[in-house]
Amino acid sequence: MSRVFKHFAMVFVLTGAIAISGGTAKANWLETFDGNSFNLATWQFACYPDLTETFNATIRDGLDDNDHISLDETSPADIGGSQFGVGIGDPGDIFRDVRVGAVFNVTGDASWNYHGLAARVDYFIDDGSITGVPGIVASSYVLFIHYEEGPANLKIELMKSINLSPDIMATWQPEVPVPGLDHAKSHYFELDVVGSDPVYITGTVYEYQGGPLLVRTPTFVDTGANDPWEAPNIHDDVLKSGVSCIFGMWEAPQPVGYHGSFDSISSASDGPAAVNPSPAAGATNVPVDTTLSWIEAEFATGRELWLGKAGVMEKVEPAPTGTTCRPGTLEIGRTYEWRVDQVGPSGTVTGHTWTFKTAECVSVDDFQSYGNDMEMQSAWQHNIPGDYQYVFLSEDSQGDKSMRFEVENQYEPYYTEITRTLDSPQDWTAQSVETLSLRFVGEHENTEHLMSMRLEDTSGQSFTVEHPYTHACQSDSWRRWTVALELFGDGGVDLTSVKKITIGLGDGADSGQVDGDRDHIFIDQMELCPAEL
Repeated sequence: MSRVFKHFAMVFVLTGAIAISGGTAKANWLETFDGNSFNLATWQFACYPDLTETFNATIRDGLDDNDHISLDETSPADIGGSQFGVGIGDPGDIFRDVRVGAVFNVTGDASWNYHGLAARVDYFIDDGSITGVPGIVASSYVLFIHYEEGPANLKIELMKSINLSPDIMATWQPEVPVPGLDHAKSHYFELDVVGSDPVYITGTVYEYQGGPLLVRTPTFVDTGANDPWEAPNIHDDVLKSGVSCIFGMWEAPQPVGYHGSFDSISSASDGPAAVNPSPAAGATNVPVDTTLSWIEAEFATGRELWLGKAGVMEKVEPAPTGTTCRPGTLEIGRTYEWRVDQVGPSGTVTGHTWTFKTAECVSVDDFQSYGNDMEMQSAWQHNIPGDYQYVFLSEDSQGDKSMRFEVENQYEPYYTEITRTLDSPQDWTAQSVETLSLRFVGEHENTEHLMSMRLEDTSGQSFTVEHPYTHACQSDSWRRWTVALELFGDGGVDLTSVKKITIGLGDGADSGQVDGDRDHIFIDQMELCPAEL
């Protein structure tokens, strides 16, 4: 986005010393302008700077009395024409969680101006004693609508405007292009703001109100801390409440002024959808035993959760009592859709539909959950008598964890095994999996050691599979060892009731290591997979 209105940004974001404090009313409002009149009892229109007094807000006639409002500035900025103008619906209605919506007409010379919606607007009217010139001064969360290269290049953009320092006056999020080319007409735009700290800000464009979704911005998360998108050591309070408004702006000499047409403007405290889904929208490689979670707007007193494979969502019964849900074991390698409909005093608000794809494999142990050596040693216990430790937590520079398995097979019993006893028996036939695999890497300095895997069921029946190469532990590169589950089943293990997993190094014969020497391998990503993987 070109920053042609840099001076505008420096002024618009000033936070008023005289703010609109007081109550936090939740009186939703809707303005249609139909019949060439206002639905609301009060509108406040203001601009900055207010020198030429050529900023106007005019209701204009539409077809069948479907009228709209136009924000217009007819004087150029270089002679004192305003650089931005706003319309505030019901200035006394202060919102926290809110959805601001409006129909905006993407046509005409407005393409060279910037327009949008603003929420949690904190403002005051300056008589000139603070900024040097009269006009409105404000701070807010903003959804920009802009298409300075014409309707074929319609984009939206989120911004937090706040006076944090003389150098950083506004925080811009990446532009989001609106797909398609048929934009020389009206579209419906929404700005959702949810939460007090953190605050979640989302912008959305629909073909028309109630129509197909065109695009949604990534949710912009604002906290009271120093966020990654902010300059270091700046004051960065979140905006917790304020009024809702529409605006237009421009400061370049050509075209003169700015013009923008809005219709069906609304502000609703029971409008914003649930946000911050986990798994995140579009997430892949999601565990099949994942827990769903989300953030709700403050109006929600209940919720309906919908979940299912792509195209076949079903309502989850009973409904979750909070903002998390464990749906049970999902299928591997499947794309799922889900949404949360919030229930409040005014009824049910349909949420956004999110998708995620489950992992192609089921994790048995990815070793990421262990916090230290003791936790890993408690989970994976070795067979060597005495006060020795052979299992350790390893973590690389990227934060990826694995298990370091050490052996001294020059001493009796000349083999070392580590065993994990599962918290509860597992049915490894419940998913479409056919193999058990793990990743490992050793060192070429290692002595050769026979590597093995053993499974044991709840009845004590076990079977061991040996790696075909005793020199595998000497590999300096990560390798994957994959074993067909049917080998364990044919060996008598009940795969519907797996209780223990054992990894071994050594064959019961002296390895030939020198006295005091320890060899080692690293083990990671033990998982169940389909045969083709």
